[in-house]
Amino acid sequence: MARRLGHISATANKDAASFDTLGYTAHDVSGALRREGVSATLTSLFPIEKMTAAEREREDALREGVDIRGGVMPVEVIRDASGKATGLKMVECDMKGMQPIAREGTEFVIECDIIVSAIGQMGDLAEGLAGLDNGKGFIAVETGYKVKGKDKHFAGGDVIRPHLLTTAIGHGRVAAETIGVYLKGREIEKRPKVDVHQFNLLEELHQRNLDPVKYEGGQIRGTADAKYAVHNFEDRSAAQIISHELLYKGHFPFVARNRRHERHVDSQNVIGDFEERIVAFSEEQARKEGERCMSCGMCFECDNCVIYCPQTAVARVPKKERALGRYVETDYTKCVGCHICADVCPTGYIQMGLGE
Repeated sequence: MARRLGHISATANKDAASFDTLGYTAHDVSGALRREGVSATLTSLFPIEKMTAAEREREDALREGVDIRGGVMPVEVIRDASGKATGLKMVECDMKGMQPIAREGTEFVIECDIIVSAIGQMGDLAEGLAGLDNGKGFIAVETGYKVKGKDKHFAGGDVIRPHLLTTAIGHGRVAAETIGVYLKGREIEKRPKVDVHQFNLLEELHQRNLDPVKYEGGQIRGTADAKYAVHNFEDRSAAQIISHELLYKGHFPFVARNRRHERHVDSQNVIGDFEERIVAFSEEQARKEGERCMSCGMCFECDNCVIYCPQTAVARVPKKERALGRYVETDYTKCVGCHICADVCPTGYIQMGLGE
Protein backbone atom coordinates (compact mmCIF):
# COMPACT_ATOMS: atom_id res chain seq x y z
CA MET A 1 0.00 0.00 0.00
CA ALA A 2 1.41 3.38 -1.00
CA ARG A 3 2.14 5.85 1.79
CA ARG A 4 1.91 9.63 1.77
CA LEU A 5 5.02 11.59 2.65
CA GLY A 6 5.08 15.04 4.18
CA HIS A 7 8.49 16.24 2.98
CA ILE A 8 9.85 19.51 4.37
CA SER A 9 12.40 21.21 2.11
CA ALA A 10 12.80 24.53 3.93
CA THR A 11 13.08 25.89 7.44
CA ALA A 12 11.62 28.79 9.35
CA ASN A 13 14.95 29.49 11.05
CA LYS A 14 16.37 32.60 9.37
CA ASP A 15 19.97 31.81 10.15
CA ALA A 16 19.89 28.17 9.11
CA ALA A 17 18.12 28.99 5.84
CA SER A 18 20.65 31.56 4.67
CA PHE A 19 22.46 29.33 2.20
CA ASP A 20 21.67 28.44 -1.39
CA THR A 21 21.78 24.63 -1.43
CA LEU A 22 18.38 24.45 0.26
CA GLY A 23 16.07 22.18 -1.76
CA TYR A 24 18.48 19.75 -3.45
CA THR A 25 18.40 17.24 -0.60
CA ALA A 26 14.61 17.47 -0.52
CA HIS A 27 14.43 16.52 -4.20
CA ASP A 28 16.91 13.66 -3.70
CA VAL A 29 14.89 12.21 -0.82
CA SER A 30 11.52 12.52 -2.53
CA GLY A 31 12.93 10.99 -5.73
CA ALA A 32 14.43 8.06 -3.82
CA LEU A 33 11.12 7.43 -2.04
CA ARG A 34 9.20 7.47 -5.31
CA ARG A 35 11.53 4.72 -6.53
CA GLU A 36 10.57 2.72 -3.45
CA GLY A 37 6.87 3.06 -4.30
CA VAL A 38 6.05 5.81 -1.79
CA SER A 39 3.71 8.65 -2.73
CA ALA A 40 5.72 11.78 -1.94
CA THR A 41 4.70 15.37 -1.28
CA LEU A 42 7.53 17.90 -1.29
CA THR A 43 6.85 21.24 0.40
CA SER A 44 8.81 24.50 0.29
CA LEU A 45 8.64 27.88 1.99
CA PHE A 46 9.24 29.48 -1.40
CA PRO A 47 6.76 29.58 -4.29
CA ILE A 48 7.42 26.73 -6.71
CA GLU A 49 8.94 29.01 -9.35
CA LYS A 50 11.36 30.45 -6.76
CA MET A 51 12.51 27.21 -5.13
CA THR A 52 16.26 27.23 -4.71
CA ALA A 53 16.93 23.85 -6.35
CA ALA A 54 17.66 23.86 -10.09
CA GLU A 55 14.68 23.93 -12.44
CA ARG A 56 15.79 20.55 -13.84
CA GLU A 57 15.38 19.00 -10.39
CA ARG A 58 11.85 20.34 -10.08
CA GLU A 59 10.86 19.18 -13.57
CA ASP A 60 12.22 15.67 -12.91
CA ALA A 61 10.37 15.48 -9.60
CA LEU A 62 7.05 16.47 -11.18
CA ARG A 63 7.60 14.04 -14.07
CA GLU A 64 8.27 11.22 -11.59
CA GLY A 65 5.04 11.85 -9.72
CA VAL A 66 6.19 13.97 -6.76
CA ASP A 67 3.52 16.42 -5.54
CA ILE A 68 5.22 19.79 -4.98
CA ARG A 69 3.58 22.48 -2.87
CA GLY A 70 5.26 25.85 -2.67
CA GLY A 71 4.66 28.83 -0.41
CA VAL A 72 3.77 26.74 2.65
CA MET A 73 5.41 26.18 6.02
CA PRO A 74 5.08 23.41 8.62
CA VAL A 75 3.28 24.21 11.85
CA GLU A 76 2.76 20.96 13.74
CA VAL A 77 3.23 17.20 13.41
CA ILE A 78 -0.13 15.45 13.91
CA ARG A 79 0.22 12.22 15.94
CA ASP A 80 -2.12 9.39 16.94
CA ALA A 81 -2.56 7.98 20.44
CA SER A 82 0.56 5.85 20.09
CA GLY A 83 2.69 8.82 19.05
CA LYS A 84 2.99 7.85 15.38
CA ALA A 85 2.74 10.61 12.80
CA THR A 86 -0.52 10.73 10.85
CA GLY A 87 -0.18 14.12 9.21
CA LEU A 88 1.65 17.41 8.98
CA LYS A 89 -0.19 20.64 9.68
CA MET A 90 0.83 23.35 7.22
CA VAL A 91 0.00 27.00 6.62
CA GLU A 92 0.42 29.16 3.55
CA CYS A 93 3.17 31.76 3.92
CA ASP A 94 4.91 34.70 2.30
CA MET A 95 8.66 35.19 2.40
CA LYS A 96 10.13 38.39 3.82
CA GLY A 97 13.72 37.89 2.79
CA MET A 98 14.51 34.49 4.30
CA GLN A 99 11.83 34.75 6.99
CA PRO A 100 8.43 33.10 6.34
CA ILE A 101 5.32 35.00 7.42
CA ALA A 102 2.24 32.80 7.95
CA ARG A 103 -1.11 33.76 6.40
CA GLU A 104 -3.83 33.50 9.02
CA GLY A 105 -6.73 31.17 8.25
CA THR A 106 -4.89 29.11 5.62
CA GLU A 107 -4.02 26.08 7.75
CA PHE A 108 -4.41 22.59 6.23
CA VAL A 109 -3.12 19.07 6.92
CA ILE A 110 -1.12 16.75 4.66
CA GLU A 111 -2.02 13.18 5.66
CA CYS A 112 1.09 11.02 5.90
CA ASP A 113 2.90 8.47 8.05
CA ILE A 114 6.48 9.48 7.26
CA ILE A 115 7.92 12.97 7.59
CA VAL A 116 11.45 13.69 6.37
CA SER A 117 12.98 17.00 7.39
CA ALA A 118 15.43 17.73 4.55
CA ILE A 119 16.56 21.14 5.76
CA GLY A 120 19.67 23.08 6.61
CA GLN A 121 20.59 22.47 10.23
CA MET A 122 23.13 23.68 12.78
CA GLY A 123 26.07 21.65 14.02
CA ASP A 124 25.85 19.45 17.11
CA LEU A 125 28.45 21.08 19.33
CA ALA A 126 27.65 19.22 22.52
CA GLU A 127 29.96 16.81 24.38
CA GLY A 128 32.67 19.37 25.15
CA LEU A 129 32.51 21.22 21.82
CA ALA A 130 30.31 24.06 23.05
CA GLY A 131 33.36 26.31 23.28
CA LEU A 132 33.70 26.19 19.49
CA ASP A 133 30.17 27.52 18.91
CA ASN A 134 30.16 30.99 17.35
CA GLY A 135 26.67 31.61 18.73
CA LYS A 136 24.85 30.38 15.64
CA GLY A 137 25.52 26.66 15.86
CA PHE A 138 28.59 26.88 13.62
CA ILE A 139 32.36 27.10 14.10
CA ALA A 140 34.21 30.31 13.23
CA VAL A 141 37.56 29.87 11.47
CA GLU A 142 40.53 31.99 10.48
CA THR A 143 42.98 31.72 7.57
CA GLY A 144 43.58 28.11 6.56
CA TYR A 145 40.45 26.94 8.44
CA LYS A 146 42.09 27.22 11.83
CA VAL A 147 39.45 27.61 14.55
CA LYS A 148 39.35 31.18 15.87
CA GLY A 149 41.02 31.51 19.24
CA LYS A 150 41.95 27.82 19.43
CA ASP A 151 45.44 26.45 18.82
CA LYS A 152 45.70 23.01 17.21
CA HIS A 153 42.04 23.08 16.15
CA PHE A 154 40.95 23.07 12.48
CA ALA A 155 37.48 22.77 10.99
CA GLY A 156 35.77 22.59 7.61
CA GLY A 157 32.56 21.62 5.84
CA ASP A 158 28.98 22.46 6.77
CA VAL A 159 29.91 23.15 10.40
CA ILE A 160 31.53 26.41 9.29
CA ARG A 161 29.35 27.23 6.27
CA PRO A 162 26.63 24.96 4.90
CA HIS A 163 27.20 24.69 1.16
CA LEU A 164 28.04 22.09 -1.48
CA LEU A 165 29.80 18.74 -1.06
CA THR A 166 32.63 20.00 -3.27
CA THR A 167 33.02 23.00 -0.97
CA ALA A 168 33.47 20.71 2.04
CA ILE A 169 36.05 18.64 0.13
CA GLY A 170 37.93 21.85 -0.68
CA HIS A 171 37.87 22.84 3.00
CA GLY A 172 39.41 19.48 3.86
CA ARG A 173 42.20 19.86 1.30
CA VAL A 174 43.08 23.36 2.46
CA ALA A 175 42.88 22.38 6.15
CA ALA A 176 45.19 19.38 5.56
CA GLU A 177 47.73 21.61 3.83
CA THR A 178 47.46 24.20 6.61
CA ILE A 179 47.97 21.55 9.30
CA GLY A 180 51.16 20.51 7.51
CA VAL A 181 52.39 24.10 7.56
CA TYR A 182 51.43 24.39 11.25
CA LEU A 183 53.27 21.20 12.24
CA LYS A 184 56.41 22.47 10.49
CA GLY A 185 56.30 25.54 12.74
CA ARG A 186 55.78 27.93 9.86
CA GLU A 187 53.42 30.89 9.81
CA ILE A 188 49.99 30.25 8.30
CA GLU A 189 49.75 32.72 5.44
CA LYS A 190 46.62 34.20 3.91
CA ARG A 191 45.55 32.28 0.82
CA PRO A 192 44.69 33.92 -2.52
CA LYS A 193 41.06 34.77 -3.22
CA VAL A 194 40.92 32.20 -6.00
CA ASP A 195 42.34 29.21 -4.14
CA VAL A 196 43.67 26.57 -6.52
CA HIS A 197 46.54 24.10 -6.48
CA GLN A 198 49.87 25.76 -7.26
CA PHE A 199 52.45 24.33 -9.65
CA ASN A 200 55.84 24.54 -7.92
CA LEU A 201 58.67 24.87 -10.44
CA LEU A 202 61.39 24.73 -7.78
CA GLU A 203 60.01 21.43 -6.50
CA GLU A 204 59.90 20.09 -10.06
CA LEU A 205 63.55 21.09 -10.59
CA HIS A 206 64.53 19.43 -7.31
CA GLN A 207 62.92 16.14 -8.36
CA ARG A 208 65.01 16.23 -11.55
CA ASN A 209 68.25 17.14 -9.71
CA LEU A 210 68.29 20.54 -11.40
CA ASP A 211 68.30 22.67 -8.24
CA PRO A 212 69.79 26.18 -8.56
CA VAL A 213 73.19 26.54 -6.90
CA LYS A 214 73.37 28.26 -3.52
CA TYR A 215 73.39 32.06 -3.59
CA GLU A 216 76.47 33.27 -1.74
CA GLY A 217 75.17 36.79 -1.17
CA GLY A 218 76.53 40.15 -2.15
CA GLN A 219 75.43 42.67 -4.74
CA ILE A 220 75.73 41.38 -8.30
CA ARG A 221 74.64 43.21 -11.43
CA GLY A 222 72.45 41.07 -13.66
CA THR A 223 71.52 37.41 -13.31
CA ALA A 224 71.38 36.32 -16.96
CA ASP A 225 74.23 33.85 -16.50
CA ALA A 226 73.82 33.19 -12.77
CA LYS A 227 73.32 29.55 -11.83
CA TYR A 228 71.56 30.47 -8.60
CA ALA A 229 68.75 32.32 -10.43
CA VAL A 230 65.70 30.62 -11.97
CA HIS A 231 64.65 32.48 -15.11
CA ASN A 232 61.27 32.35 -16.86
CA PHE A 233 59.70 31.71 -13.48
CA GLU A 234 56.92 33.56 -11.75
CA ASP A 235 54.55 32.96 -8.86
CA ARG A 236 51.00 33.69 -9.93
CA SER A 237 49.37 32.72 -6.67
CA ALA A 238 48.13 36.28 -6.16
CA ALA A 239 46.39 36.42 -9.57
CA GLN A 240 45.03 33.09 -10.70
CA ILE A 241 42.58 34.20 -13.37
CA ILE A 242 43.99 34.67 -16.88
CA SER A 243 41.59 36.98 -18.74
CA HIS A 244 40.57 36.26 -22.31
CA GLU A 245 42.38 39.41 -23.49
CA LEU A 246 45.69 37.67 -22.72
CA LEU A 247 44.91 34.67 -24.90
CA TYR A 248 45.77 34.47 -28.61
CA LYS A 249 42.50 32.83 -29.56
CA GLY A 250 43.44 32.37 -33.22
CA HIS A 251 45.04 29.09 -32.14
CA PHE A 252 41.78 27.79 -30.67
CA PRO A 253 39.01 27.00 -33.17
CA PHE A 254 35.55 26.94 -31.63
CA VAL A 255 34.57 23.50 -30.38
CA ALA A 256 31.11 23.08 -28.92
CA ARG A 257 30.88 21.93 -25.33
CA ASN A 258 30.06 18.26 -24.81
CA ARG A 259 26.84 17.96 -22.84
CA ARG A 260 25.76 14.85 -21.02
CA HIS A 261 22.53 13.19 -22.07
CA GLU A 262 19.60 13.09 -19.65
CA ARG A 263 17.18 10.25 -18.96
CA HIS A 264 13.63 11.34 -18.21
CA VAL A 265 11.73 8.82 -16.09
CA ASP A 266 7.94 9.14 -15.87
CA SER A 267 5.75 8.25 -12.92
CA GLN A 268 4.70 4.95 -14.50
CA ASN A 269 8.29 3.67 -14.70
CA VAL A 270 10.01 5.34 -11.76
CA ILE A 271 9.55 2.53 -9.23
CA GLY A 272 12.77 0.53 -8.94
CA ASP A 273 14.66 2.73 -11.43
CA PHE A 274 17.86 3.79 -9.64
CA GLU A 275 19.92 4.40 -12.78
CA GLU A 276 21.62 7.79 -13.18
CA ARG A 277 19.32 10.41 -14.70
CA ILE A 278 22.29 12.34 -16.15
CA VAL A 279 24.34 9.91 -18.23
CA ALA A 280 28.12 9.97 -17.73
CA PHE A 281 30.48 10.79 -20.59
CA SER A 282 31.79 7.97 -22.70
CA GLU A 283 35.59 7.69 -22.84
CA GLU A 284 35.61 9.45 -26.23
CA GLN A 285 33.35 12.27 -25.00
CA ALA A 286 35.52 12.79 -21.91
CA ARG A 287 38.66 12.92 -24.06
CA LYS A 288 37.12 15.42 -26.50
CA GLU A 289 35.95 17.62 -23.64
CA GLY A 290 39.46 17.56 -22.16
CA GLU A 291 40.87 18.59 -25.54
CA ARG A 292 38.85 21.83 -25.36
CA CYS A 293 41.12 23.05 -22.55
CA MET A 294 43.15 26.10 -23.65
CA SER A 295 45.77 25.73 -20.87
CA CYS A 296 45.12 29.32 -19.76
CA GLY A 297 48.27 30.74 -18.18
CA MET A 298 50.31 27.59 -18.79
CA CYS A 299 52.99 26.80 -21.38
CA PHE A 300 52.16 23.86 -23.62
CA GLU A 301 55.38 24.09 -25.64
CA CYS A 302 53.92 25.40 -28.91
CA ASP A 303 57.25 27.09 -29.91
CA ASN A 304 55.52 30.32 -31.00
CA CYS A 305 57.83 32.47 -28.90
CA VAL A 306 60.88 30.71 -30.36
CA ILE A 307 59.63 31.02 -33.94
CA TYR A 308 58.44 34.63 -33.88
CA CYS A 309 61.14 36.33 -31.78
CA PRO A 310 62.93 38.61 -34.33
CA GLN A 311 66.01 38.87 -32.10
CA THR A 312 66.39 35.11 -31.53
CA ALA A 313 66.35 35.98 -27.83
CA VAL A 314 64.08 33.05 -26.94
CA ALA A 315 65.41 29.51 -27.29
CA ARG A 316 64.59 26.05 -26.04
CA VAL A 317 66.27 24.98 -22.84
CA PRO A 318 68.80 22.18 -23.50
CA LYS A 319 66.98 18.86 -23.24
CA LYS A 320 68.97 17.66 -20.24
CA GLU A 321 67.94 20.78 -18.30
CA ARG A 322 64.24 20.76 -19.22
CA ALA A 323 61.46 20.22 -16.72
CA LEU A 324 57.74 20.67 -16.62
CA GLY A 325 57.28 24.47 -16.68
CA ARG A 326 60.82 25.07 -17.95
CA TYR A 327 60.84 24.67 -21.74
CA VAL A 328 62.33 27.94 -23.07
CA GLU A 329 64.80 30.51 -21.80
CA THR A 330 65.44 34.15 -22.70
CA ASP A 331 68.79 35.71 -23.55
CA TYR A 332 68.31 39.15 -22.03
CA THR A 333 71.33 40.56 -23.85
CA LYS A 334 69.39 40.09 -27.11
CA CYS A 335 65.87 40.95 -25.93
CA VAL A 336 64.72 44.45 -27.01
CA GLY A 337 61.30 44.27 -25.32
CA CYS A 338 59.32 44.19 -28.58
CA HIS A 339 56.53 42.18 -26.90
CA ILE A 340 56.03 39.89 -29.90
CA CYS A 341 56.55 36.71 -27.85
CA ALA A 342 53.78 37.75 -25.44
CA ASP A 343 51.48 38.71 -28.33
CA VAL A 344 51.77 35.33 -30.05
CA CYS A 345 51.59 33.23 -26.85
CA PRO A 346 48.28 31.32 -27.12
CA THR A 347 47.74 30.91 -23.38
CA GLY A 348 48.83 34.18 -21.79
CA TYR A 349 51.79 32.48 -20.15
CA ILE A 350 54.39 35.08 -21.16
CA GLN A 351 54.27 38.31 -19.19
CA MET A 352 56.38 41.37 -20.07
CA GLY A 353 57.92 43.59 -17.40
CA LEU A 354 60.58 46.24 -17.03
CA GLY A 355 64.18 45.14 -16.68
CA GLU A 356 67.59 46.76 -16.94
